[in-house]
Amino acid sequence: MTPMQWALTGVLLITVPFGLSMLGSGIAALKGTRLDAGAADPCYVFGVDISGLLYNLFMCYWLVIFSAPIAMGCWIWAAIQAWW
Repeated sequence: MTPMQWALTGVLLITVPFGLSMLGSGIAALKGTRLDAGAADPCYVFGVDISGLLYNLFMCYWLVIFSAPIAMGCWIWAAIQAWW
């Protein structure tokens, strides 16, 4: 892989979980549903309760904790390859 591909991989490892979390928060805010780390209030769309989906999306921010060190390694490796 090229250094640019390594750097892009690192960026994606951070932005995808954070983006999913923001998506869940945004949908809950649009629907006026309370969503926090404890639980989600019932949220109905076309007669289907999507509170579990919103909660799972919201909790994706925890993936950043696990993916951040890997992303940092990708960026360091990209810098090393670019230097050589």
